[in-house]
Amino acid sequence: GIERTLHRISALRNRKGKIVGLTCRIGRAVLGSIALIRDIVEQGQSILILGRPGVGKTTLLREIARVLADEANKRVVVVDTSNEIAGDGDIPHPGIGRARRMQVARTAEQHAVMIEAVENHMPQVIVIDEIGTELEAAAARTIAERGVQLVATAHGNSLGNLLVNPTLSDLVGGIQTVTLGDEEARRRHTQKSILERKAPPTFDVVVEQQSWDEVIVHRDVADTVDNMLRGQLIAAEERTRDEETGRVSLRRITSDGMDVPTWGIGGATLGGRQSQGFSTSTFERGERPSNGSWGQIRHVGPQGARGESKERLRNRNQLPTQMPAPMRALAPTGTAPADVEPRASLVTANRPALNEGIYQAVDTDAAVPVPVVKTLRVYPFGVNRDRLAESARHLRVPIIITNNQGDADAVITLKNYYRRQPERLQQAEQDRKLIIILKNNTIAQMQHALARIFDIPAEVPAEDEQEDQSKHGEDGDLSFDDPTKQALLETEDAIHQVLNKGLTTAELAPANAYIRRLQHQMATRYNLISRSRGKEPYRRVKIFRSRD
Repeated sequence: GIERTLHRISALRNRKGKIVGLTCRIGRAVLGSIALIRDIVEQGQSILILGRPGVGKTTLLREIARVLADEANKRVVVVDTSNEIAGDGDIPHPGIGRARRMQVARTAEQHAVMIEAVENHMPQVIVIDEIGTELEAAAARTIAERGVQLVATAHGNSLGNLLVNPTLSDLVGGIQTVTLGDEEARRRHTQKSILERKAPPTFDVVVEQQSWDEVIVHRDVADTVDNMLRGQLIAAEERTRDEETGRVSLRRITSDGMDVPTWGIGGATLGGRQSQGFSTSTFERGERPSNGSWGQIRHVGPQGARGESKERLRNRNQLPTQMPAPMRALAPTGTAPADVEPRASLVTANRPALNEGIYQAVDTDAAVPVPVVKTLRVYPFGVNRDRLAESARHLRVPIIITNNQGDADAVITLKNYYRRQPERLQQAEQDRKLIIILKNNTIAQMQHALARIFDIPAEVPAEDEQEDQSKHGEDGDLSFDDPTKQALLETEDAIHQVLNKGLTTAELAPANAYIRRLQHQMATRYNLISRSRGKEPYRRVKIFRSRD
């Protein structure tokens, strides 16, 4: 390699080892090249990129590392085995941004460097070029199981080819032969020996790079592999980019069965069907309509297609993944929903212009422009970050959880914190940021709030609605069932006992640190002495009469 560049020179040798020719590979760092899959990258899912040599996998990988390190502010480590991602030399190429590069002394030691990166360097994301051995596949599974986002490329042109590759099939779950009992085989109407997925996939998403401007995305690898092994309908997304305008188009594609040979059973196919390739279509919950034809993909927006209302559109032609309408969220008072700006205006202005819009296909030819939905940067104030991230992954909404309130587009907090109006929330209101207020710190509440923001249909269980009605009065305040209010009422009663009933001390029930602080403040207000006693989770406040 040429030091501090991305170019590489390789030698062609004859049988005697003498150099008879040279091959020069030109490496490029192309900004904005991840426009086709940017929403998937920023969701924090592990991504496996497949494609033939020279299609642009390494260039795409290089830009993913830069975006995650510089724009998403994540700790990114690049395991650069052949120095193709960041170039030769000790100083990596600026094309990977602030990502750290770990070089590999010998190619056979790549798996050891991958494990070392996780154990010693605290990465949030690991980027790997060309996973090609069983040891590297096992190391990738170890990394994924430790909760680190993994972005990698592998040898293979499609998911079907990778699935029947004995060396790398573990990346997508692997295949094993299962023998069914007589009753189960009759119930399934199949033979007794079948193929099933062996384990959860290492990667959540597989991207098949067809060309520089076209990719096929399998959003749920586990479901796709299961359907392939059962010979059922396979659904995917085809994303293309117009070379002139930079606009991105998305369409649903399906296949009646991929030609995946089974292992050890002659030349039979998994589903008994010949490969018919992918066909353009919409799909509803992965099932083909009974009439065999596919409906038109309608424009998804505030008014739907041809002026139809949003609710009628959902009932008539609901798509699995809709382009959200303008966001809705809790108003700063936390009492009513309010329309806010479309998220495109909330994203930093230095994004490439080619990301400003997206097209969604209608039938096979015509296209309808749909505003692109960009990633929302959220600052959690008093909210569990892991639960918030899990809620976003469950709903598949593109958010980035940031540590800097100044970089955030929205602040998510709890009702108790918002009532106290701390300085950070006051600053957020002054900056006119979107403030999302949760009733409690649960995944259900977070999913409900995110669903409202991105306008995703979400059903609230009846028992939850009853619980909300029982806990809220007409003014929206919590009733006596709220633990904080119960604790404060108990504190007032204890203070009354000490002041008016002649008690010298009163010991309160165990409470968390926030409630204990409120109890100490109440005691000070009445000129009483208070101390915390015991250890968590039984730590409690004891109130004494003042010595004066």
